[in-house]
Amino acid sequence: MASYLPQSEGLLNFAALIHSAVCYIATPTTSMRVFSGPSAPPPNRLLAHTYGVKNVYTGVIRLYAAYNLHDRHLYDLAILTFVGVLVLYLEEFFVRRTVGVREFAIPFVTSVGGLVWMGLQRGAYLA
Repeated sequence: MASYLPQSEGLLNFAALIHSAVCYIATPTTSMRVFSGPSAPPPNRLLAHTYGVKNVYTGVIRLYAAYNLHDRHLYDLAILTFVGVLVLYLEEFFVRRTVGVREFAIPFVTSVGGLVWMGLQRGAYLA
């Protein structure tokens, strides 16, 4: 079962990096569609680029961790990226109300799933 972690990490990395490119290339309306809740700010390039940068560092950290799973520091950094995404979307959904239920569901499931999976497999990789 532990061998599935690098593959799932790889898919999330590439999705994050592709979305980063979308945040820089596409219009802010397209790239910031995820922030469409009742209190969402109007989409603009600054928000899109900030969100794109967040996706770049999240994707790069996870990519390095996926290929160096026995490195404790990279493993912990990858876990922190999942914590960061979870905190971001919990705040955006419950406090700021800038994302809707659909936009909240996917990051919530992937971040909680990543945290649980990496927590359960920690001993197998860092033994």
